[in-house]
Amino acid sequence: MLSILIVFSKCISLLLSAVSLCMLVRMILSFFPSMQDSRVGVFTTVVTEPFVIPVRALLYKFNVGQDSPIDWAFSLTYILIYIVQLFLPVV
Repeated sequence: MLSILIVFSKCISLLLSAVSLCMLVRMILSFFPSMQDSRVGVFTTVVTEPFVIPVRALLYKFNVGQDSPIDWAFSLTYILIYIVQLFLPVV
């Protein structure tokens, strides 16, 4: 049973690391508007948006950061993914 938990934890950690990397690439591509419509830009948006949408909806519900030029939902999602990775069992 412990080995199943370890494998599950490693898979989740790997998935979250991949999403974090995609978020980092997406953030860098945001400085280059011509690159956002490239295959890499579309791929990073497709991968990261399912993680960002719930946080964006929650912030919208509480009317947080809507007038700000900073995408707080994206930043908060990145931080939440990092925190979840910290709490995963380390083997």
